[in-house]
Amino acid sequence: MRITEIFHSIQGDFSLIGLPMLFIRTNRCNLRCRWCDSTYTFSGGQEMTLDEIMENIYASSEDWVCLTGGEPLLQRESVELIERAGRVGRKVLLETGGSLSLKDYVNMNNLTIDMDVKTPSSGEQASLYRNNLDYLRRGDYIKFVVADHIDLAYALDFIRNGKMKFGVVLQPAWGTDMKWLAEKVLESHLNVRVLPQLHKLIWGEIPGV
Repeated sequence: MRITEIFHSIQGDFSLIGLPMLFIRTNRCNLRCRWCDSTYTFSGGQEMTLDEIMENIYASSEDWVCLTGGEPLLQRESVELIERAGRVGRKVLLETGGSLSLKDYVNMNNLTIDMDVKTPSSGEQASLYRNNLDYLRRGDYIKFVVADHIDLAYALDFIRNGKMKFGVVLQPAWGTDMKWLAEKVLESHLNVRVLPQLHKLIWGEIPGV
């Protein structure tokens, strides 16, 4: 598996916000979102065996592992890594861009999935693999990163027109007014979460947190 970095941090996205986690950030991504904050994962990185990665998991005190990227579904060993983490009592949060199939992942009980639905500002709006919306389970979430009114309208239409058996998160793109987004969500009367990127509020926009 090709890894950009392994680090300890506070979960900043998704419904598990605030929890300490061991982050495993994989290398490479098949998308090029305009506001991406981890472009350094597009190249480089280092090859690590699953045994080497598991040594980091064994040594960690966190109950949760976050498998993120880049795009972790590009790594052929991701399924086995999640299964092995479960066998040693770790729960895994998988963060994915939503463009690749989740079919092989949804039968793992130690896994929670955070899947992006790309908004127009990302430039990758057409990338969604729509079958994933059928694969997601209760307890999983989809996430919209919202940068402007166009993104918000897209997200609200998507939510209203879909049968959401899973959770929904709206997250302001970094530098976007969160108060504006929260007030617009309240006006919509939709039962969705508005969450910041907590790790950036704590440490700023730097790798490894």
